[in-house]
Amino acid sequence: MSLAFRLSCALGFSFVAAVSSEAAIIRTARHASTSNKTVATSTSGQRSILMTVDPLNVAAFQLDVTFEAEKVEFAGLKGLNGYVIDFFQFSTDGNAGGILNIHGYYPGFNDRGGTTTGGGGLAAATLPPPAGEVDIFQLTFLDMAPDQDKMFKVFAGDDNDYITAFNTDTGDLTSAVGPYNPATDQGVDGAISTVPGLATAPVPPALATGVLAGVGVLLNEVRRRRRA
Repeated sequence: MSLAFRLSCALGFSFVAAVSSEAAIIRTARHASTSNKTVATSTSGQRSILMTVDPLNVAAFQLDVTFEAEKVEFAGLKGLNGYVIDFFQFSTDGNAGGILNIHGYYPGFNDRGGTTTGGGGLAAATLPPPAGEVDIFQLTFLDMAPDQDKMFKVFAGDDNDYITAFNTDTGDLTSAVGPYNPATDQGVDGAISTVPGLATAPVPPALATGVLAGVGVLLNEVRRRRRA
């Protein structure tokens, strides 16, 4: 199962900066590895970050996302491509920000009860989760410090967090639970990505020369008037 972060602007692009890691794979049945990619964009003067998560054949999940709260402001979370987000917790403490215990599922695979049939039982899945990597949820942030680097992390914070995969060949569900433990080769690998800050544009040499020349003319005029 692969998990990737992709940040993109919903309205348009005037700036793009990206840092990405290699694609992720499942090493064992209960080992989910994540990768992430971040892209920052600016529209109408407001630099925004849209974080979309696109795992492979995921039926249900619970994950944590952390961010730098003094640099970006959390502005929203929603499910994509049919996936439902039914729970999350927002937390900040100084620069430590978190969207924690994000729980979601594809319809028919709700592992917390969810939608029921008329008879009161759990609704049967009508379709398997989308095959391949598709966006399942999106977080929106406002960039409050465009000139500074921002770090984002997706991970399993404890054993309550997991990724449950749907085997398209057998229909079986297999879960990678908690932070990755190399001793057992089980769990969810976390991933970190950084959105680089905007560099301050240097003054073009021609402009700098013009400014200096203008200052020189002004000083000469002041000297001439004093002598007069």
